[in-house]
Amino acid sequence: MEVYKRIIKISLPIALQQVIFTSVNFVDTLMIGALGEVAIAAVGLSNQVFFLYNLILFGLVSGGGIFFAQYWGKQEEEGLSRSVALTIISALFFSIPFFVLSFFYPNLVLNFFSPDIEVINLGAVYLKIIALSFPLFAISLVTSFMLRSIKKVHIPLIITIIELSSNIFLNYLLIFGKLGFPTLGVKGAAIATLIARLIGCISSVLIVYLRKMPGRIYFRHFREITPKFFKSYFHYAIPTMANEFAWSLGVTMYSIVYAHMGTNVIAAQRVMSTIEGFATSITFSIANAASVIIGNMLGTSQYEEAYDVSKKALKLAELISIFAAIICIIITFFLVNVFDVSEEVKKMVRITITISMSFLPIKLFNGMNVVGFLRAGGDTRFSFIVEGSTLWFIGVPLSVIGGLVLNLSFPVVYLLTMSEEVVKSLILLSRYKSKKWLKNVLE
Repeated sequence: MEVYKRIIKISLPIALQQVIFTSVNFVDTLMIGALGEVAIAAVGLSNQVFFLYNLILFGLVSGGGIFFAQYWGKQEEEGLSRSVALTIISALFFSIPFFVLSFFYPNLVLNFFSPDIEVINLGAVYLKIIALSFPLFAISLVTSFMLRSIKKVHIPLIITIIELSSNIFLNYLLIFGKLGFPTLGVKGAAIATLIARLIGCISSVLIVYLRKMPGRIYFRHFREITPKFFKSYFHYAIPTMANEFAWSLGVTMYSIVYAHMGTNVIAAQRVMSTIEGFATSITFSIANAASVIIGNMLGTSQYEEAYDVSKKALKLAELISIFAAIICIIITFFLVNVFDVSEEVKKMVRITITISMSFLPIKLFNGMNVVGFLRAGGDTRFSFIVEGSTLWFIGVPLSVIGGLVLNLSFPVVYLLTMSEEVVKSLILLSRYKSKKWLKNVLE
């Protein structure tokens, strides 16, 4: 029972943080949806670029998170700060190409996602502005992971509430021109996002330094990054980056396929992913919590205890995923009516959500292993091979064949992509039971 309490204590604030984030995405989509399907599609495609950036950055930072958790498990604050310093440098470095492409060549970037010129031109306005927020987001994400690793999960939750409340309020002012502000539409939504991320970044940094929390960095921590530590760090971080890069490119390929199936499919996918986020945010928070707890234990070489925690975390996650899936399906049938989209789009959303939620327990099992267990033990290369191969050799080819060759409907194409989740789960089950992932990366 004590293990379940520890998991819930960490996962609950993470889940609330993600639910709030998803809620704001929902409101954001709802507000932009008032401008029509082209606006939804334009912002949706622009956010695919951020989605790609976010996932690669997540891979890098979660690679650093392996060291955050294990150093904190050993109570080595200098090692924790040194890891944070290297992660921030790396995160800012990898933000540069995304910023340059999105800010200077937004039309060129969006042309890869959709053939619709109207959608591209409108999306370019949004993408150019939010590109300025990429470095801010990088710093916020590293800080959030560090705080989770030292089990201060309530702080990222508070910062998220502040940041996303600002986003909603600014959206209201700038999209629709309220309280004397100009009516800026999609451009206003982008400016609101930029200001909100600036608020979130400044808040997170100030809290860490003003409260003198572990993990804060100074110039000496950058000087202490030795070639040996650099090599050890990227031995684990590069596979996590490659993993997220391969996965995000695969998901991006799905978006490209959907975009070429029609603007109504883009709108349906955008609405569906927003609603789907509620279920996944609750369930996948357990994977993040498990990663922190198991990482702390592996830092002190408590291998059998870590494996016991992982089994309990899996049971809890699967039980919650079933309830979350059922609730999400029921809510979707009513919630989809608040969007200003056609009946055809609403029908596609209802069917596809039902398919997605039916596979949620399998998707969560995969997430628990990749993000929670294997990554906590530094088994990042195996995760990369499994995720990359199943996605690119099964999921992506089936989506291309189904969507662009056979011209199947969006729900059917989405169902085809779920086959890679099934194959992946069988491979990960074998790896999990082998216990090869139970490692102390600091030794």
